[in-house]
Amino acid sequence: MKKILLCLVSLFLFIACGEEKEKKVKDTLIFSQSSELRTLDPQMHTDIYSRRVLTNVFDRLVEKNIELEIVPGLAKNWEYLDETTVLFNLKEGILFHNGSELTSEDVKYSLERAKESPMIGVLFSLVSEIETPDKYTVIIKTEEPFGALFHHLSHIGASIVNKEYNENTDEVALNPMGTGAYKMIDWKAGDRVVLEAHDKYYKGEAPIKYVHVRNIPEENSRVIGLETGEIDISMDIASISRTSVIEHKDLTLHEVTSLGVSYMGLNTEKGALKDKKVRQAIALGIDRDIIIETILMGAVTKANGLLGPGVFGYSKDATTLGYDQEKAKQLLKEAGYEKGIDMKMTISGSETNSQIAQIMQAQLKEIGINLSLEQIEWGAFLNITSKGETDLYLMGWSNSSGDADYGFTPMLHSSMKGNAGNRSFFENSEFDALLEAAKIELDEGKRKVLYAKVQDIMNEEVPIYPTNFSAASGGVNNQIVGYVQSELNLPYFHDYSFRVN
Repeated sequence: MKKILLCLVSLFLFIACGEEKEKKVKDTLIFSQSSELRTLDPQMHTDIYSRRVLTNVFDRLVEKNIELEIVPGLAKNWEYLDETTVLFNLKEGILFHNGSELTSEDVKYSLERAKESPMIGVLFSLVSEIETPDKYTVIIKTEEPFGALFHHLSHIGASIVNKEYNENTDEVALNPMGTGAYKMIDWKAGDRVVLEAHDKYYKGEAPIKYVHVRNIPEENSRVIGLETGEIDISMDIASISRTSVIEHKDLTLHEVTSLGVSYMGLNTEKGALKDKKVRQAIALGIDRDIIIETILMGAVTKANGLLGPGVFGYSKDATTLGYDQEKAKQLLKEAGYEKGIDMKMTISGSETNSQIAQIMQAQLKEIGINLSLEQIEWGAFLNITSKGETDLYLMGWSNSSGDADYGFTPMLHSSMKGNAGNRSFFENSEFDALLEAAKIELDEGKRKVLYAKVQDIMNEEVPIYPTNFSAASGGVNNQIVGYVQSELNLPYFHDYSFRVN
């Protein structure tokens, strides 16, 4: 009898310990970033913070892998029927989060919706017609040859939404319906978005059941959260905090040069900034080397243009204006501002941005520009800059398609002034013409030549002044398996799992 009791007790303890061990296996990933997402409507976004969630909720016809190569997504293959017509064959049996099957009608609806979007419609302006000969076949026709087509189809703005769902709800931006690895189940504004793994995902259910995407503007708070284990992954680790993450035994800093650029924007339609000489003087008055060495701790490289080195169309020969205070003062004198100018710079985001702005403020004061600084939250920042209500601003551009067309056109084409992306309100007919010629050129060599000319005009006219190529970085708890830092600076939650101890 005693032996039986001992066996029963042992069995109970074994089961209890097994249950306890199972309870310790985490099923929720805490992911943090420096600003809150703006929307969960993929066709109505331009910011990286929304994109990081959208890329996990939706899929696209084609995707970019970690090497930035175009690979199949919802389309299993494709072929050019002629230089303006591409046929895509969809994978069968792919389900939206509500259980309905993806069809060619969803693709047609989504891409037509993208083309009509004031935010990202420029990416698809050459798409003339989309045909759906059957349930799993899509034919995209363009007005002219479209060199950037596949790059743009991999953009988050080309995400495929559920046609029936979208047409029957007014809450697309708050309650999205995709085919992605995760579905959104809660959004607490100002705090977090909660995602749950899509159990019918066509690549298989994600190992981690839930993801909490948290908005934590203070970088120090995010790093402390990493150190205490309250946060599993934090993007946007600026150079000033790199050492804390690198030296912590339980953390790893994953860092690469992104496709993006950090820059100062200049409102070319406002006051003294209408004069090119004033804009050039501002560029000449800023010592980017000091900013990189002191604030960014030498962890990034000085930018020579708007395109990161990994973007198609990048020109290594592009040259920006360098630091030259005397020349800056001379240009201001020639423009009639020898006695000085008062201007306002608006910033948002991290403490790093604030410190950079303060250095710029001090440097510009030395050439006669009195700069007042205004730091506001991200949503208000986007609103003010889109309306042209500030002189200068600090921002970044991540170039999520990896093609020069998406770098230059939304940012600086005259048709994109304001909220569509051209917050510098820049207008230059030669610049526009070169962009339009490059868009329809299929020969990659010729496209690169055109974009090199575009870059030279930008550096001469100074609607923006690039400071540095942005680092794409993530501080990651060592219990996370599968994290690879992407140049696109996006997380891929489906690839992650918790280490089993």
